[in-house]
Amino acid sequence: MGQQIIKQPDGKYCIFSTEFNDVTYYDMTKEEIIEVWSQEAISDIKKKVNDIIDKLNKGEKPYYQFTMTYSRMIDLISSIHGKASANEIRKEIENI
Repeated sequence: MGQQIIKQPDGKYCIFSTEFNDVTYYDMTKEEIIEVWSQEAISDIKKKVNDIIDKLNKGEKPYYQFTMTYSRMIDLISSIHGKASANEIRKEIENI
């Protein structure tokens, strides 16, 4: 959704939505806009994380062909950073 912050004649701000071609908020301060947009971003992040976790739990590939398994991740770390680094990661994650 496209949004623009527009300065009102009284010095406060409104938000114009290009999706609705209408004002979605008005008489706002900078801090209020930050709060609204922060909450929207948090909501988007929660939805994204929930979608990824749901797909992983169903055995689906949320990253398509780039979805890595745990063992593939450890192998990749080992090939790039060495076996010692991979073993340190395993110890931390697996509590061994």
